[in-house]
Amino acid sequence: MAKPATDQYDEFLTQNEAAVREAREADRIEPRANVALYDAERGVVLVELRSGFVFGFPPERVPGLRDASAAELSEVRISPSGDGLHWDDLNVDASLTGLMADALNLREWAPRLMGQARSEAKARAARLNGLKGGRPRRSQSARKAKKSS
Repeated sequence: MAKPATDQYDEFLTQNEAAVREAREADRIEPRANVALYDAERGVVLVELRSGFVFGFPPERVPGLRDASAAELSEVRISPSGDGLHWDDLNVDASLTGLMADALNLREWAPRLMGQARSEAKARAARLNGLKGGRPRRSQSARKAKKSS
Protein backbone atom coordinates (compact mmCIF):
# COMPACT_ATOMS: atom_id res chain seq x y z
CA MET A 1 0.00 0.00 0.00
CA ALA A 2 1.34 3.44 -0.89
CA LYS A 3 2.19 5.95 1.80
CA PRO A 4 -0.04 8.99 2.15
CA ALA A 5 1.31 12.04 0.33
CA THR A 6 2.03 13.87 3.60
CA ASP A 7 4.36 11.07 4.78
CA GLN A 8 6.23 11.19 1.49
CA TYR A 9 6.48 14.97 1.71
CA ASP A 10 7.78 14.80 5.29
CA GLU A 11 10.35 12.20 4.23
CA PHE A 12 11.40 14.40 1.32
CA LEU A 13 11.83 17.41 3.64
CA THR A 14 13.93 15.36 6.06
CA GLN A 15 16.17 14.07 3.28
CA ASN A 16 16.47 17.54 1.73
CA GLU A 17 17.47 19.12 5.05
CA ALA A 18 20.14 16.43 5.53
CA ALA A 19 21.47 17.00 2.00
CA VAL A 20 21.64 20.77 2.55
CA ARG A 21 23.53 20.25 5.84
CA GLU A 22 26.01 17.90 4.13
CA ALA A 23 26.55 20.34 1.25
CA ARG A 24 27.19 23.23 3.65
CA GLU A 25 29.70 21.15 5.59
CA ALA A 26 31.47 20.15 2.37
CA ASP A 27 31.58 23.82 1.31
CA ARG A 28 33.12 24.69 4.66
CA ILE A 29 35.94 22.14 4.61
CA GLU A 30 36.62 21.24 0.97
CA PRO A 31 38.37 23.40 -1.64
CA ARG A 32 35.95 25.31 -3.88
CA ALA A 33 36.88 27.33 -6.97
CA ASN A 34 35.92 30.93 -7.70
CA VAL A 35 37.91 31.36 -10.91
CA ALA A 36 39.70 28.95 -13.24
CA LEU A 37 41.79 29.83 -16.28
CA TYR A 38 44.60 28.53 -18.41
CA ASP A 39 47.81 30.59 -18.32
CA ALA A 40 49.39 29.79 -21.69
CA GLU A 41 52.55 31.74 -20.87
CA ARG A 42 53.26 29.54 -17.84
CA GLY A 43 51.58 26.44 -19.25
CA VAL A 44 49.45 25.88 -16.15
CA VAL A 45 45.79 25.84 -15.20
CA LEU A 46 45.27 28.34 -12.37
CA VAL A 47 42.42 28.04 -9.90
CA GLU A 48 41.54 30.75 -7.40
CA LEU A 49 39.85 29.14 -4.41
CA ARG A 50 37.03 30.74 -2.42
CA SER A 51 39.47 30.90 0.49
CA GLY A 52 41.66 33.30 -1.53
CA PHE A 53 44.47 30.84 -2.22
CA VAL A 54 45.57 30.24 -5.80
CA PHE A 55 46.41 26.73 -6.95
CA GLY A 56 48.04 25.83 -10.26
CA PHE A 57 48.84 22.60 -12.05
CA PRO A 58 50.30 21.52 -15.38
CA PRO A 59 47.61 20.10 -17.71
CA GLU A 60 49.73 16.97 -18.24
CA ARG A 61 48.80 15.86 -14.72
CA VAL A 62 45.17 15.34 -15.76
CA PRO A 63 44.33 12.44 -18.08
CA GLY A 64 42.84 13.81 -21.28
CA LEU A 65 44.56 17.20 -21.12
CA ARG A 66 48.09 16.16 -22.15
CA ASP A 67 47.64 16.81 -25.88
CA ALA A 68 45.08 19.62 -25.61
CA SER A 69 45.74 22.95 -27.31
CA ALA A 70 45.93 26.24 -25.44
CA ALA A 71 42.56 27.22 -26.93
CA GLU A 72 40.97 24.00 -25.65
CA LEU A 73 42.56 24.37 -22.21
CA SER A 74 41.30 27.94 -21.90
CA GLU A 75 37.70 26.65 -22.15
CA VAL A 76 37.78 25.38 -18.56
CA ARG A 77 34.53 25.60 -16.59
CA ILE A 78 33.96 25.32 -12.85
CA SER A 79 31.34 22.83 -11.68
CA PRO A 80 28.22 24.37 -10.09
CA SER A 81 29.35 23.33 -6.61
CA GLY A 82 32.86 24.69 -7.25
CA ASP A 83 34.57 21.40 -6.40
CA GLY A 84 35.59 20.41 -9.91
CA LEU A 85 36.78 21.58 -13.30
CA HIS A 86 35.37 20.57 -16.68
CA TRP A 87 36.43 20.93 -20.31
CA ASP A 88 33.33 20.37 -22.50
CA ASP A 89 35.10 19.91 -25.86
CA LEU A 90 37.59 17.46 -24.35
CA ASN A 91 35.01 15.68 -22.17
CA VAL A 92 37.40 15.89 -19.21
CA ASP A 93 36.53 16.38 -15.54
CA ALA A 94 38.95 16.98 -12.68
CA SER A 95 38.29 17.08 -8.95
CA LEU A 96 39.94 19.94 -7.05
CA THR A 97 40.31 17.78 -3.98
CA GLY A 98 41.98 15.05 -6.02
CA LEU A 99 44.29 17.47 -7.80
CA MET A 100 45.37 19.09 -4.55
CA ALA A 101 45.86 15.77 -2.78
CA ASP A 102 48.03 14.62 -5.68
CA ALA A 103 50.00 17.88 -5.82
CA LEU A 104 50.69 17.90 -2.09
CA ASN A 105 51.32 14.14 -1.92
CA LEU A 106 48.80 13.93 0.93
CA ARG A 107 48.62 10.14 0.98
CA GLU A 108 52.26 10.02 2.03
CA TRP A 109 52.67 12.72 4.65
CA ALA A 110 49.21 13.78 5.87
CA PRO A 111 48.61 10.67 8.01
CA ARG A 112 51.69 11.49 10.08
CA LEU A 113 50.54 15.08 10.50
CA MET A 114 47.00 14.06 11.38
CA GLY A 115 48.17 11.55 13.98
CA GLN A 116 50.14 14.24 15.76
CA ALA A 117 47.11 16.40 16.44
CA ARG A 118 46.73 17.05 20.15
CA SER A 119 43.56 17.92 21.94
CA GLU A 120 42.23 17.73 25.46
CA ALA A 121 39.72 15.08 24.32
CA LYS A 122 42.55 12.90 22.96
CA ALA A 123 44.60 13.32 26.13
CA ARG A 124 41.59 12.47 28.32
CA ALA A 125 40.86 9.34 26.25
CA ALA A 126 44.50 8.24 26.54
CA ARG A 127 44.44 8.72 30.32
CA LEU A 128 41.21 6.73 30.64
CA ASN A 129 42.62 3.97 28.47
CA GLY A 130 45.73 3.90 30.68
CA LEU A 131 43.57 3.49 33.79
CA LYS A 132 42.02 0.42 32.17
CA GLY A 133 45.43 -1.16 31.72
CA GLY A 134 46.32 0.32 28.33
CA ARG A 135 45.88 -1.25 24.95
CA PRO A 136 44.47 -4.78 25.11
CA ARG A 137 46.91 -7.60 24.37
CA ARG A 138 46.65 -9.26 21.01
CA SER A 139 44.83 -12.55 20.91
CA GLN A 140 46.80 -15.73 20.15
CA SER A 141 45.16 -15.99 16.69
CA ALA A 142 46.09 -12.38 15.82
CA ARG A 143 49.75 -13.03 16.75
CA LYS A 144 49.82 -16.18 14.61
CA ALA A 145 48.25 -14.32 11.68
CA LYS A 146 50.86 -11.57 11.94
CA LYS A 147 53.74 -14.09 12.03
CA SER A 148 52.46 -15.88 8.91
CA SER A 149 52.16 -12.66 6.88
